[in-house]
Amino acid sequence: MWANLWRLSLATSLLGILAWGVAGGLQIHNAALPWFLLSGAVGFGVGDIGLFLAFARLGARLTLLIALCLAPLFAASGEWLILKTTISVAEFGAMLVVLLGVSLAITGQEPSQRRLPRSYPTGVCLAVLAGLGQGVGAVLSRLAESHAAPEAVTPFAQAFQRCAAGWFVLLIATLLWWQRWRGQRPVLRVSVRTFLPWLLGAATFGPVFGVSCFQWGLVLVQNSAFVQATVSTSPIALMVLTFVIDREVPSARSLIGALLGIAGVVLLCLIRQA
Repeated sequence: MWANLWRLSLATSLLGILAWGVAGGLQIHNAALPWFLLSGAVGFGVGDIGLFLAFARLGARLTLLIALCLAPLFAASGEWLILKTTISVAEFGAMLVVLLGVSLAITGQEPSQRRLPRSYPTGVCLAVLAGLGQGVGAVLSRLAESHAAPEAVTPFAQAFQRCAAGWFVLLIATLLWWQRWRGQRPVLRVSVRTFLPWLLGAATFGPVFGVSCFQWGLVLVQNSAFVQATVSTSPIALMVLTFVIDREVPSARSLIGALLGIAGVVLLCLIRQA
């Protein structure tokens, strides 16, 4: 909880600097601000809290499987209920191909030897909560764009506003967690020299550039379900990184899943262009 709070604190600061110095300002006086704040509170606040708490109970593999596969489905439901956006049978089928590929890619990896404390019912609920937060947060971000006036809010400004709201929710949750568990659980202590580079990397590649590109994708694609389905293929990119860095060779099942997930994204793009 503390590490995630530091990560989002650094990311919000960096996004504020980028939005102010590069992208034309924070645009906090725009009419879309309340909706972007709500989107960030749901997506970054509720979604990230559920995700990181689920990690400790289910492990990364099952948590990502549940959250990444449910987020596009929650987003599709939100698009239909809130924005009245319909998805054709072919588009929905392509989304399912993507999610099937992601499922095979994640479950086809060799299980980690590290044993984590497991509380499956609670962990599953938290992973579902993470998927719900991410999916609904993306839909609310799309809703915010429809309220933007008089000009569109830049992706960096959108990401800053969402991160700021998520940071506030996470701050409250972390303080409550700390008050509840203070003195009852051991605290992991690491040196600043060891911790800072990983914190900077997590903040830069996650909320700063990742979320900014995510917001840009929502503007261009105009459908949060399709963007979430594409983002769910991130474990496929991680397979390449683990091979390059750790020389971990993916299984045949993971490779088939990766190819299937990529094919699903291509198919979705072709259907959208047709």
